Parts: sequence; C-alpha cells; structure tokens
Amino acid sequence: MFFRNHPSSPPEVRRQTLAVWSPGGNNTSIVSLSLAKSISAFTGTFLVELPCLGIPHLAIESGLMDRSRHVDAALLEYERNGSSPIDFCIHTGQNLALLGANPYALPDHPVVHKISAPDTLQNFPEFCVTQARKNEYQVVIFDCQGVLASPMTFYALRLADVIILVVERPSDIAWTLLNKKRLIEGYDIAANTFVASSLDSRYLAEISEVLECPVLPVAKLADLVVSEKPGTSPVLHRKQVAAT
Repeated sequence: MFFRNHPSSPPEVRRQTLAVWSPGGNNTSIVSLSLAKSISAFTGTFLVELPCLGIPHLAIESGLMDRSRHVDAALLEYERNGSSPIDFCIHTGQNLALLGANPYALPDHPVVHKISAPDTLQNFPEFCVTQARKNEYQVVIFDCQGVLASPMTFYALRLADVIILVVERPSDIAWTLLNKKRLIEGYDIAANTFVASSLDSRYLAEISEVLECPVLPVAKLADLVVSEKPGTSPVLHRKQVAAT
C-alpha cells in the first residue's frame, strides 16, 4: 500500500472481524495469510483457521508445522478448561498470531468429532474474538473451511464485519451467489457486509457483475481495514473493478 511511505500521517486502522470464505470449498489460506501479513504491518492481527473440514491449509501454506500449537488443541482445551486460543498461537513477529488446523491430525478423526458439548463449536468464534481483543489484537481474521451447516463457519460469518468471498474460477460463482443470498435473506446479514476477491484477476469484473458486491484483488484486501485518510472507505465500487 502506497501510504506506508508517509510516516507523518499514519493510516487509520479499523478494529474489525473479517471472515475469508469460499462457499465452493476452495483453499482460502493463500488469501487469508496474505491479508493477515499486510494488516499486521499496522496493527495486531490474529488469523485463525476454523477446522470444519480438518484440512491444515494454513499450516502448510505458512510452513509452520507445530505438533502442539494449533486450533485443534485450542478447541479441546477451550471445551475442557476455558483456555484462551491465544495460548496456542504461533507468533510471527510482534503483530501477527497464527492459529492453523493441526497438520498432524488423523484425516479420518478430525477435531470436530472429538468435541462433546454441543455449544463448543458455536461459541468458539466469539470466544476467539473476545480473547484477541484482550490481547490487543485489533483485527481478527477467520479462515472458514466449512459450509453454512458447519457451526464454526456459520457463527464466524455471523460475527464478521466483512465477509470476503473467495472465487477461484467462474464455475464457483453461481454457488457463491446462492450462499450469499441465503445469508442475506435467511439470516439477515447486511448486503454491504460482502466483498469478493480472486487470485485470478481475469475474473474480477465477471465476479462483481454476478455477485453484485465490491471486488478487490488480493493485494488490495488490506484496504478494508487500513485506509490512508481517517473516515474514508477505500472499498471499490463494482463499476471501478475493470479499471483496477
């Protein structure tokens, strides 16, 4: 972001909760990790991968393969002892804490099968936000693996100030639109909560047209939280996407 070269006028950083989600089940860790690194240049950032599918995308993408510090352990200790998920984070630098799915978990016995209390998965996202705020992480990013029927994914989406819909290819757009409409019409999620993105810039204009929401390239997603001028919103209008 160009305004890093102007230390005399520090950017405004919004205190927000973001959800990075692909309704089509694509790997969103590339997007969420890039976003977290960009935001952490300005403020404390907590990125947690919710392991609804049990796939350790974030650990593999970041190269941080730890046998004891991961979200699976955090979930179990939260249920048993009310432990903070921050205790299980891997800290990379002063401002960034990562909590990914367990890269050593058995694929046929994911952590969601080990949870006994029915409300653990529902309450875990909000507990993550509360604990992050106590530890001075202003921005919380949920990397959501699941579908709307997955409790952690659903409640993370309900908590989010911004939902970033990640579309990998044109074939994802129709299903993504159906999920977006369901959240708006069935669960009262405000339409202006949604922003879309894609790793392939060729599809940005098409995504914007179909999903009817602002679209940002991955490199610009941090602008959802960090802005050059206080009180301004840098999110692109749909008609501006083609010029990006």
